Amino acid sequence: MEPVKPKKQSHILVVDDSRSARELIQSFLENEGYAVTLAADGKEAVKRFREKAHDLVLMDANMPVVDGYRACAEIRRCPNGAETGIIMITGQNDDASVEQAFAAGAEEYITKPIHWGVLQKRIRLSLNSRLAQEAVAEGRARMEAIFNTAVDAILVIDQAGCIESVNLAAEKLFGYAMQELLGQNISLIMPSPYREQHDQYLAAYRPSGHSKVVGVTQERIAVKKNGKPFPIELTVSQVKLKNRHLFTGILRDITERKETEQKIFYQAHYDALTGLANRSLFMKNLAHALEGAHKRNQTLALVFIDLDRFKWVNDTLGHGAGDELLQAAAQRIQASLREGDTAARLGGDEFTVILPNGEPEQAVAIAQHILHSLNAHFLLGGTKTHISGSLGVAFFPQDAQDLDGLLKCADEAMYRSKKAGRNAYHLFGGGSLVLPRCY
Repeated sequence: MEPVKPKKQSHILVVDDSRSARELIQSFLENEGYAVTLAADGKEAVKRFREKAHDLVLMDANMPVVDGYRACAEIRRCPNGAETGIIMITGQNDDASVEQAFAAGAEEYITKPIHWGVLQKRIRLSLNSRLAQEAVAEGRARMEAIFNTAVDAILVIDQAGCIESVNLAAEKLFGYAMQELLGQNISLIMPSPYREQHDQYLAAYRPSGHSKVVGVTQERIAVKKNGKPFPIELTVSQVKLKNRHLFTGILRDITERKETEQKIFYQAHYDALTGLANRSLFMKNLAHALEGAHKRNQTLALVFIDLDRFKWVNDTLGHGAGDELLQAAAQRIQASLREGDTAARLGGDEFTVILPNGEPEQAVAIAQHILHSLNAHFLLGGTKTHISGSLGVAFFPQDAQDLDGLLKCADEAMYRSKKAGRNAYHLFGGGSLVLPRCY
């Protein structure tokens, strides 16, 4: 394998108490293209290294003032000293000297007289090793920087579901410190019933190696440390190592997006003034209710409601009072219904009510309840005001078998109530009730 070529000129510190030896080594190294710094003893070597970090140190062992062993240990304690290669050069080759050299921090040991070919190889190996370590450290630092500066939360888990690493965004997202997450099962951040089912899912994955979630972006619910659930967007990827698999999950809090979607949905499907379903949602609900009634062979009732004297309120008391009336009437209509019944505002002063499984007796009782509730006075802008309602009721399948036909029948029945003097309800197929006027 070709050695890694240095990207820049390497600096080597040569330490030897023999001037001739220093100069001989210097000449050899400079011919090889290296920059050389000389030191006559261990004390000077430590000083030179502190002044300028070197890529490699060639250290004589036995020197006056400070010997090579002590100087080697001192350099290891200097900034950048732990990563610098140190080759001990000595005329002693006994086991004790070798062990002392390695104990002091040397990574290689060469005996005198120097074999220049061996020295050349050892220098290249040491420098290449350092370059490789620097490249790995730089790559790791770069990945950690990306990992920890990512906006999205990132978690890495093993095949047992245990968390192996998390980034800073994950700590912030879930409210846990990193040490609180590491080693924990990923189900810690899942709500029930997913928390209880997760281990079963992993157990099913192990023999098959097949996952329905890997590589698919999906929406899920996660749980913060304080127990608060929140929506996330999750993408899982699989990393296949030699002896095991890891899973990386990228998570994004989509609370704001879901709230925006809900707001848009609400604005598109609900009346802003009364909070009831608008015409669009009413038509969808009615179509769905008719489909269900048809499948279950049930009766469905549709009630059409028009407020009497609404124009008088608007003209006399003002549009603000008219809005108050619509809001209060909507609340009274809603309060008259059963669970599962649906009220809507079609527009103006017109309301509708869908009564699934609405047998005639139940529909009549609800229509009467709505009429009585609208007869009670309203306080509009501080003024006590009385109105009433005109109601029409039509039934599926007796009166009509489709949506448009049922709407037409209920509307026609409502107009019969208007013609009868208002404050009344009429059934399209016959039957009516007119209450005494309260104004």
